[in-house]
Amino acid sequence: MKLYITYTKNSFTNEQIRNLQQVGEVIFLEKVFELDKAPYFEDNDEKILVVDPDWYNWDINASHLSKVKNLKAVCLSTTAYDWIDLKYCKENNIIVCNIPKYSTDSVAEYAIFLMMCLAKKFPLQLKKDYKMEYSIPMLTTEIRNKTVGIIGLGTIGTKIAEICNSLGMNVIYWNRTEKNNNYKNVDLETIFTTADFILPTFATNEDTRKLISDDLINKMNGNAIINVINNPEEIYNHKLLLKLAEEEKISYAFEIYDDGKKMYDYKGNIMATAPYAFYTKEAIERLVAIWCKNVISVVNNNPQNVIEE
Repeated sequence: MKLYITYTKNSFTNEQIRNLQQVGEVIFLEKVFELDKAPYFEDNDEKILVVDPDWYNWDINASHLSKVKNLKAVCLSTTAYDWIDLKYCKENNIIVCNIPKYSTDSVAEYAIFLMMCLAKKFPLQLKKDYKMEYSIPMLTTEIRNKTVGIIGLGTIGTKIAEICNSLGMNVIYWNRTEKNNNYKNVDLETIFTTADFILPTFATNEDTRKLISDDLINKMNGNAIINVINNPEEIYNHKLLLKLAEEEKISYAFEIYDDGKKMYDYKGNIMATAPYAFYTKEAIERLVAIWCKNVISVVNNNPQNVIEE
């Protein structure tokens, strides 16, 4: 069994590499390669692809997979799995594993950090080069007793709810099924018309793409929306939110996904950062540990964290 790992070797401990070598021939592909000339295309041996999305532009499609001979499994480095063609894998008996819950605390904490930045007008402070200006536009707000609306009460949404609750905030949420009796389950319109801070934390799939309509966005009244879970373009009208924020009608925080802009390019109380929400020392260590276990479990014919969809 050959294990093609598209990631940096120094992210793995010596012990992890030894454990992988006990079940297969480990081949690290540390440099980004041309996808139509992937090094493993010419290899006829049985293999597992251990893949990170950055090497594949977040798209492992059927065309690419069909060129891989004797592919037993694909072990993803992410919780998200919408960047691989699951239908093709299922039809061709290719196992796909992901890495659940490795960055729950990291992402939840980052979301709270962004919420605080918006509440304290930190983006405006930066853009004004810290010039003191005691005016209404610079007036900040306390978060205690404010209402936070969480859209999707999964693992990360629940962690955010716990933190917000501990900070004295009123937590409401929307979920397709009721999840937690400690918080009030409401419809999306209630969240967009009443919540002071809105956090979409649902998984992106065919059912949830563009879940947040323009009509809902236009019902926001001085609210703030914080998104660190999804690519903005996939779940709502990103340009409309930018427009409303630049008109100082709302506040908005998100991670930039290669649109060529920097935070200083946006007007209004907009906090735009690089996609670092998941990127903590602890989360990466958990990621790599689970990743290795996934690979070994597949070789031992007892795969874990298999995506069943």
